[in-house]
Amino acid sequence: MQKQNNIIALTEEFLDYINFARNYSKNTIISYRNDLKQFTVFLIKTEYGEYDEKDNKGVDLEKVDLSLLKSYVADLFEQQKLDIKKARKFTNRSISRKISVLKSFFKYMYRKKHITSNPASALGFPKMEKKLPSYLTAPEMNTLLDKIGEDELNFIDKAIVELFYSTGMRLNELINLKMQDFNFSSNTVKVTGKGSKQRIVPFGSKALAALNNYLQIRDILNFKNHEYFFLNRSGKKLYPMELERMVKKHLSKVTDIKKKSPHVLRHTFATHLLDGGADIRAVKELLGHESLSTTQVYTHVSPEKLKKVYKQSHPKA
Repeated sequence: MQKQNNIIALTEEFLDYINFARNYSKNTIISYRNDLKQFTVFLIKTEYGEYDEKDNKGVDLEKVDLSLLKSYVADLFEQQKLDIKKARKFTNRSISRKISVLKSFFKYMYRKKHITSNPASALGFPKMEKKLPSYLTAPEMNTLLDKIGEDELNFIDKAIVELFYSTGMRLNELINLKMQDFNFSSNTVKVTGKGSKQRIVPFGSKALAALNNYLQIRDILNFKNHEYFFLNRSGKKLYPMELERMVKKHLSKVTDIKKKSPHVLRHTFATHLLDGGADIRAVKELLGHESLSTTQVYTHVSPEKLKKVYKQSHPKA
């Protein structure tokens, strides 16, 4: 077996590529590494009958064909059945992600001529359940913002939630904002998204007021020399779990939806824009989506929009 075709060595090469050349996030790289290791373990067990991490055995990628890839996917579905019995969350979406990782991996291997053909190009995806994103209604969102505003000690919570709702940015995008990213004269913020791609997003007057209130307290606490915009009460950069707990606490007061995460505010931002008549292409740019199809998940018809259309259109409304 040629050493350069060993899947273990080539996996590291691929991970270096998506890290340094494509600027994938740390969490995405970890996810890719785990998925590719799972695939490697399957190949080694198929080739040698057992897997021992200490042996550092590999498999020549040239031996991997479409039939072997389909066997791996079938094995994933078998594991899915076992996980369902154990009440774990292993869905078609998880399998689809693993297939997507394989497609990216083999596409890179073929482009770099480590393999003579790409067996993953013909690999299909499982059918996906259409899952509508969870979001708050306009009254729920207003109640959320009012409740946070009642407590002056929640100045940072208020600023964060207002900014989430006003811009639709992701959690990691928000916690990595720096002072120089804000332009308060034009009410815009420079957001660094996936793949280090940057976009300029406007924010509203209420978000501006909340941000200014936060900055006043930030200056009083003498945090003004820190490069990151949002700091916790200890003057340190926010960490994701800290922010997730805060948002969940406030969402629990106004909604019964299952998943109470910062992403709900992103979903709410997009849904309310589209319900208000915003062009989907503009929403795509604001969210930082690469593909319009990703944004189209928000074109579901909300009850409020349905009632509005009914009242405007039905003669007996």
